[in-house]
Amino acid sequence: MLLPSLLALALAAEPALAAPVAPPDLAALVARAGELKLAEDPGWLGLGHWRPRWLPGVKGDPDGPGFYLAPGGKTDPAAELRATLAGLLAQPPGGDDELTDPYCRFPARLHFLADRLGFDPGSLPPRPCARQRAFFERVQARSVTVVFSSYYLNNPASSFGHTFLRLNKTEAPLPGKTFELLDYGVDYSAQVDTGNALVYGVKGLFGLFHGTYNHYPYYYKVREYADSESRDLWEYDLALTPREVAMLVAHLWELGGTWMDYWYLDENCSYHVLGALQAAAPRLRLLEPFAFRPLVVPADTVKVLFENPGLVRAVHHRPAIRTQFEARAGALDDTQADAVEALLIDPAAPLPPGSPVAQAVVLDAALDLMDVRHARELLFETDAALARSRQALLRRRSAIPVQSAELAIAPPELRRPEVGHGSFRFGLGGGLLEPRGAPRAGFASFDFRLCLHDLLDPPDGYPPEAQVEFLPTRLRYDGGRRGVTFDESHFVRLVSLAPWTRFDKRTSWHVKLGAETVRDSGCVSCVALVASGGAGLAGAGFGGALHGALFTDATVEGAPDLRGIGGSGWRVGVGPSALLRLRAGSRAALLAQGGWSWLPGTPTHQTWTLSGAGRVHFGRNVSLALEYRRRPSEQALGLALYLFDSP
Repeated sequence: MLLPSLLALALAAEPALAAPVAPPDLAALVARAGELKLAEDPGWLGLGHWRPRWLPGVKGDPDGPGFYLAPGGKTDPAAELRATLAGLLAQPPGGDDELTDPYCRFPARLHFLADRLGFDPGSLPPRPCARQRAFFERVQARSVTVVFSSYYLNNPASSFGHTFLRLNKTEAPLPGKTFELLDYGVDYSAQVDTGNALVYGVKGLFGLFHGTYNHYPYYYKVREYADSESRDLWEYDLALTPREVAMLVAHLWELGGTWMDYWYLDENCSYHVLGALQAAAPRLRLLEPFAFRPLVVPADTVKVLFENPGLVRAVHHRPAIRTQFEARAGALDDTQADAVEALLIDPAAPLPPGSPVAQAVVLDAALDLMDVRHARELLFETDAALARSRQALLRRRSAIPVQSAELAIAPPELRRPEVGHGSFRFGLGGGLLEPRGAPRAGFASFDFRLCLHDLLDPPDGYPPEAQVEFLPTRLRYDGGRRGVTFDESHFVRLVSLAPWTRFDKRTSWHVKLGAETVRDSGCVSCVALVASGGAGLAGAGFGGALHGALFTDATVEGAPDLRGIGGSGWRVGVGPSALLRLRAGSRAALLAQGGWSWLPGTPTHQTWTLSGAGRVHFGRNVSLALEYRRRPSEQALGLALYLFDSP
């Protein structure tokens, strides 16, 4: 295995233990590399993270100093290869500055070059490389797992999900979930320096954050995602060879000393996780599908794993704390449920009469519910009274000498991200348009959306109560006007439906930011900037097939020709809106929406909108839609075909 050889190399590099082997000749190695065209080898290009550009040539992703040794190494793999060989063969620098010494800084490059050029790494001038050796000994990786953390709309950075790596200390997962908590997680993430959502969005979109690779015990990520944010984790065990595992660990050490510009749309967590994997295993086809795509989302990167036959050897589901509680709550009767609620108010509340087993079930459910409702306060110890209440419940539970039954939760196979439709969607449609005061005419429409999912899309692979869309856009050709008009385009459009239940009393909400054509007496056809949102309550029935929600909304619109407040081009609207959705399994869905807004201080006074749509899905990547929309100045009925695209 390569990893033990790396550790052995670090140990053998101690001056007292170094073997007297003649070092290789630099000129001969450079000549041999040229003969083999090693600078064009996929393995070398992967280690340097050189990617094809729109223009001829390649460019490296890392932006921090020190990763490229040659002055032009970021765009010249051959120059970087020569500089790396020269640095590896150079005499050790003085002092303890091993992070600038190529020998200690680039163990994966060293072993790649030694393997391809046929020289013994032990023949190079010795170094101790204590930090590198400590990293390998701490991680002790024997296998690798890709982890997908499900969608989390309450954090803009996680609205599309998140992927990271787990470096396992065993070659295969052990039974149960506790052993894996001591493995190491590795992710690529932005070094966020602001809590402002708008500033975050701007900096993330334009690459103004530094992105870095970080490693930590896996249980930290389980606490953050599964416990604090109640996000299910999907774990994909990879069939990598021992050498590939060792090369990945060595390359992650190399990446830990640099940073890259973090781009929220493409060069994000998912893209660079795949980049590290492909550098360690160049046989894989992981990044090529995203070479010229404007957006890379975590769900699509999971799908790419399955496009490499045999790469995924097993899939595991780690349920979030909310998923665990819902499984417990489903087995409670009314008396037990009342007791659970009472215990959250008063940990000393009486337990319902019954056997110790039944009382243990109530206390277990109460502890889970407290973790669901107060995860952050408990994890970060910000509420001492709450911590004392939980401790009191734990004492009562420990006084009942009954072992809790293992909570068996069947993995929700239809929620696995790789079974979902493609993230990019485009559509073609047409129908009848009836403007107010004008004759009825035909229209044609063209839709596209960079990603990800709306309430009517095929449901498999996505959360059933969420809509996450980036740049949904519609253009329309009006037969009556004989011209193309802009209908709408939104930077983001989000909906979170959280059905109000006995134990789950979260607020539902929706928000959108973008531009729309106003179609009321305020302006018949001007394009206005729009920011709107609302909060309210949602409910569900018929086993989750039916969802309804009622919101209180606020909207701000602005356009030069809009009849706004005091003659300006701005207006503010407030009022209610509602939606009702019915799903027929994975094959079809109906959605009705409506809203009314009071527009104070404007000549228009009020506006409203009504819409209804139904879709039938043919597989996961084709949908046929019937859509009706009515606004004060027009109504339209159309038919559209939507196609989804995966990498």
